[in-house]
Amino acid sequence: MVDVNFWARRFPPTRKLYEEDSYLREADSTVIGYVEEKSRRYYTVFSETIFHPRAGGQGSDTGLAEWEGGSFKVEKALNVGGVVVHRGRLLEGCMPEAGAAVRLVLDWGNRYRTMRLHTAGHILDHAVRVVYGRVVETLDAYHSPPIPYVVYSARAPTASELKEIERVANEVVSMDLPVKVVYVERGGLERVVIYAPNLSRLGEAESYRVVVIEGLNAIPCTGTHVKRTGEVGRIVIREVADFNGKFKLVYDVA
Repeated sequence: MVDVNFWARRFPPTRKLYEEDSYLREADSTVIGYVEEKSRRYYTVFSETIFHPRAGGQGSDTGLAEWEGGSFKVEKALNVGGVVVHRGRLLEGCMPEAGAAVRLVLDWGNRYRTMRLHTAGHILDHAVRVVYGRVVETLDAYHSPPIPYVVYSARAPTASELKEIERVANEVVSMDLPVKVVYVERGGLERVVIYAPNLSRLGEAESYRVVVIEGLNAIPCTGTHVKRTGEVGRIVIREVADFNGKFKLVYDVA
């Protein structure tokens, strides 16, 4: 069995192209190294990647790495101390050696849905704040198929409050507000974040990536997002579960 955490330590941090441009569907990269897990299954590291790992409240991207004479199915991406490790299987040919050029191709349908869901999650944070009259801390979140959700530290909403949360959220969608990303040094974080419900879960870092929905909130986040709230589509609340002073909001986009 491969100790991925130990193996990945030998590599420099991966350039994360998905943080620079969430809409990037394909990119050229270079093989840094690989190790065989079992027959035709490998862990691979590239110099840069478009594949977002399961982290920061969203699931892993999937797709392909292609090169002359071969291809590799990326089934899961893992973030190991800043190194993105791609786990998958060899479809054809032989694994390329370190230094070889590859073409990365994203499963765009899955990524774009996740982008819509993740921005929808930030919009729901705003809607919950409006209805409850305060920033409600988030304890957990997952903004990818098949079951996106957010867990809030508060009593569960009443039926009328739930209806209002959904109404406020979809009002934001209809406003088609711009969504942008800014980077801020650790010392300046408090001057940039606005109505961020996840600060208690934020780890230590030299700098932070903050997703800003104009006029709504500015939340530290490493995930992928759409450029405007209008791209999200209709936000639908599917279920609410009450857990003794906290509640889980299961939602989707249509």
